[in-house]
Amino acid sequence: MRFSKIFSIFTCCLLMLALGTVWAASQKKDGKDSSQPTAPKPLPPTPYSNVKRDSLLNGLQIVSLERAGDSAVKIDLDIHAGAMYDLVGKTGLAKLTQETLLATNPRLKEELESLQAKIDWGVDWDTTWFHIETPANNFEAVLEILARLLVVENVRAESFKRAQQEHLARIKSSQPSLAERTQESFLKALYGDHPYGHNIDGNEATIEGIKQGDIYDFMKRLYLANDVSAIVVGNISHEHAMRAFKTFFGGWTKGQIAPSTFRAPRQVNQLNLVKIEAPEASGIEMRGGVLGVKYTDPDFLTTELMARILATRLKKNTGGSALELAVKSAPRILPGPFFFTASVPTDQAPALVRRVTEDFAALAASPISAEELAAVKSELANEYSSRPVEYYLREIEVYALPRNFPEKVGPRIEKITAEDLHRVAKKMIDANALTIVAVGKVNESFKSNP
Repeated sequence: MRFSKIFSIFTCCLLMLALGTVWAASQKKDGKDSSQPTAPKPLPPTPYSNVKRDSLLNGLQIVSLERAGDSAVKIDLDIHAGAMYDLVGKTGLAKLTQETLLATNPRLKEELESLQAKIDWGVDWDTTWFHIETPANNFEAVLEILARLLVVENVRAESFKRAQQEHLARIKSSQPSLAERTQESFLKALYGDHPYGHNIDGNEATIEGIKQGDIYDFMKRLYLANDVSAIVVGNISHEHAMRAFKTFFGGWTKGQIAPSTFRAPRQVNQLNLVKIEAPEASGIEMRGGVLGVKYTDPDFLTTELMARILATRLKKNTGGSALELAVKSAPRILPGPFFFTASVPTDQAPALVRRVTEDFAALAASPISAEELAAVKSELANEYSSRPVEYYLREIEVYALPRNFPEKVGPRIEKITAEDLHRVAKKMIDANALTIVAVGKVNESFKSNP
């Protein structure tokens, strides 16, 4: 009895083993071997699939994207230091430094034009930049010309003097528009002594106070190869671009990168309305807002949606009284301004101040309909999707954005909820009350109003 029981168990085991062997064989025959892990499917190609990143030994970052069908090569070279590093009392230093270097070669544009290339340059609060477009066969020649300015040439006395005189002449001869004066006054009122609170060009006093040694020190401190990025997009290979940059920019000095750490702007606890009389103005130019968030903040996209909702509401609630009105969330390395711009008739300025104050506060609490949110999401997503690849490659390097930012920005926008908008608006409004600057015939406009 016992033997027969053991025999039955043994027979069952053999049968199960045989069945398992047959099943495994059939799986292999069908190409389905479950014992082997399934290989992940390759990701579908995107416009960024062929982007290559590399660096020289001195730390200069080079990002390239070969596009054989392009007619030219685009080069964006960014020094990650702009007007935020101007010395106290010497605003315009970053701008004058770039102009001093360019003054060593007054025929720079003509030289590049002879190579069928063109160049543009500038300074903003976060960067000093150069943009070049050139035929691929002149790539090395163009890089050599630019490298002579940034790597080889020293700060020459005659170049500094010429640049300073030309800069002063422009300031003295130019008449800033009412909008420019208002914007400058608003940033000063909002940021105070923070580096984002001054303009980029400086004024007569600050430019006259800059010495040649200041230019030299600015370059030595901030024009560092390991704090520079170069974006190369067009009909040129990565290997070709790397060889050229190594030849002409390999000798650029690297150093200790200056951190962008500054004392935070003072907190504003109640409405700060700054009125500046400009009797020649036909209307009132206005700027107003609060401190926003930096570009890399997870809530930056939420502030962009807030800006669009606020703009729509202001236009609706003012009944079209604002001749020109926009709301912006400025992308910066440090928290940028979240602000509105408006041009209004003199008699309507006080009413707009009240309306803006109410609508700003309402962002944190008033209902946001599904239709309202869907409309601004679609608008923002379309705007981001229309930006060219080279734009994003530059933004990623300058602002230290995630490398998959362009591919993830659409889904991130879609995930933002009305609760997110309320949360971020409340955080921003609790941190700082509204600062508004009005420039024009303010004595007439606000004579019976606060």
